[in-house]
Amino acid sequence: MDLPKKSNLDQKPLNNPGHSEQGEESRLPKATASRFARSFTKFRMTRVVLIFLGFLLLLSALGAIAGFTLKSPVKVALGSATKLTTDFQNKDLVTAKQTLETLKADIETLEGKYKIIAWTKVIPFLGGYTKDGQSAIIASKSLVNAIDLTIIALEPYSDLLGFKSDTESVLEKPEAESIENRIVFMAGTLDKISPELEGITKELAKAGEELSSINPKRYPKKIAGKEIRGKLISIQTTLDESVQLFTQAKPLIKLLPTLLGNPDSKTYLLLFQNDAELRATGGFLTAYAYLDMNQGKMVPGNSYDIYNLDARWHSNLKAPDPIKKYLNESMWNLRNINLSPDFKVSMDQFLEIYRDIPGTRQIDGIIAIDTSVPVKLLDIIGPIGVGGWGNFSSEIDPRCDCPQVVYALEEIADRPTYEIRLDRKAVLGPLMHSLMANAMGSPKHMWPKLLNSLLTSIQEKHMLLYFIDEDTQKIAEDFNSAGRIKDFEGDYLHVNDSNFGGAKTDMYITRSVEQEIEATAGKVVKTVTLNYNNPHPGSNCNLEAGQLCLNGVYKDWVRIYVPLGSELISVVGSEDESVTGEELDKTYFTAYFTMRPESSSKLVFKYQLPNLNTDSYQLLIQKQPGKPAIKHHIIYNGLEQEIDLSTDTTLSL
Repeated sequence: MDLPKKSNLDQKPLNNPGHSEQGEESRLPKATASRFARSFTKFRMTRVVLIFLGFLLLLSALGAIAGFTLKSPVKVALGSATKLTTDFQNKDLVTAKQTLETLKADIETLEGKYKIIAWTKVIPFLGGYTKDGQSAIIASKSLVNAIDLTIIALEPYSDLLGFKSDTESVLEKPEAESIENRIVFMAGTLDKISPELEGITKELAKAGEELSSINPKRYPKKIAGKEIRGKLISIQTTLDESVQLFTQAKPLIKLLPTLLGNPDSKTYLLLFQNDAELRATGGFLTAYAYLDMNQGKMVPGNSYDIYNLDARWHSNLKAPDPIKKYLNESMWNLRNINLSPDFKVSMDQFLEIYRDIPGTRQIDGIIAIDTSVPVKLLDIIGPIGVGGWGNFSSEIDPRCDCPQVVYALEEIADRPTYEIRLDRKAVLGPLMHSLMANAMGSPKHMWPKLLNSLLTSIQEKHMLLYFIDEDTQKIAEDFNSAGRIKDFEGDYLHVNDSNFGGAKTDMYITRSVEQEIEATAGKVVKTVTLNYNNPHPGSNCNLEAGQLCLNGVYKDWVRIYVPLGSELISVVGSEDESVTGEELDKTYFTAYFTMRPESSSKLVFKYQLPNLNTDSYQLLIQKQPGKPAIKHHIIYNGLEQEIDLSTDTTLSL
């Protein structure tokens, strides 16, 4: 290598007398060479980086060109998927099957085109998106398989569910003369769809695994004003919920034949919980009836006032403190036995007493309903007449601003009267008999609505199930239809109201809940605010006036159930000192307040939770049976979200 020619470098540097000329000549060329070498190395690395970046740019351009070729097959596949959704919304299985075959072919075409850009998965940054695309295609294939199996499972029951099908002539089933015949058929054949159900769950789980590998944070919130990240999160969440739904459907498939009296007939106690007078398991135990089930045929029997059972029992059980204090009753009556918020715990106590009462029938289980069940059924079948009791409908009655059937039931049961009538609350049996008779004879187009109404009532805890047989009880619990307080490793909340002597005021009260969670370094402090509002004018509750007292002074004993080991910091708004206790593997805090009509009240609980995993904050909120949907506003370290709690809900915050 030629060194630079000497120029000014041969001259002695000014103000440097301590160096010899020979030493200077030997050092300067080395310094120059060193600087040149560093410059060369820097240039070489820059050139390598430029070449590498250029190579990446070229690959990205090629990937973009190849990706452009996917535009058409993606658009076609999305069109087929949209049409398939429409087919299901129209309940047309015939067209849905045809569209599904088209969608399968579209996805195969898309998968073939995608192989053109498969090589880009090795490219940093770009490769991540390529892998996401592959995961989406694999998930789509699994979803298509799940839909295929779903159609196979639905077809035998297509008319009951309201779907148009082309396989009626092939399947062995009775003529669709009534919904009762179809329920009998369903009871005898439902177990045959278990293989399809298992397959559906597996395919959905596969799709979920593929989509869970996609990180939504890698995508922008919006592109050209269109939601991107939110939609991806929504798809992932919906798929997870679908897996849970079909997982829960498996125990339902096992439960329904038994519940419907197949192969052995069953007798159930139909227990009416008056949610207008809310109690721990959903309402005040008002009346009961017997329900015989044989091969899908339902026959409601006689019904009776719950006070008749208490009169025949002659209770010698001392009442627990809340009953003594707030109801002023020294003995624990059967009508108040549902003090535990866990339905099974309360019904275990109920059954133990029931069996000792003379003249009661042997039962296989208990089905508890509140006023929402007849209201929903009357919404579908319309007004009905019940011999000896009058007419009932779901239309709003101006006397109470509530469904007419609710007002009629309250009037029959609670209006003061000088007439002695021991069976005044025995309307439950005749009402349910008329409802079922009208439902069973209803036109075909109403069947899906009736079936959906019953399933919704179970899901929203307006209908609760309890079985003597342990295996059947386990199935009911797996389907979340048994009203159990659940075990949970993360954060937990269950708000439980008990109306002790506050008339039927719960039908007028609206509620909302605010949860503010502050999590720092493993320490979690939580503030739960319960809001109660009663905007309606009060009733004339003078018993001597003979008026129906519906909206009176509300008297509410409140318990909130939280993770075991939580420590109470303060309670604001309670008229009594708060009590802390433990049961059902939970810690609970109590409060008590009264509230007049046309007013509002607020309770504020502040407490510290035990050690939780705040890296992945999980919160289970369990709904109290008998309540309508309640809005929950949740603030977690400043981030807010809202849900309408209509059923038990698990959130990832």
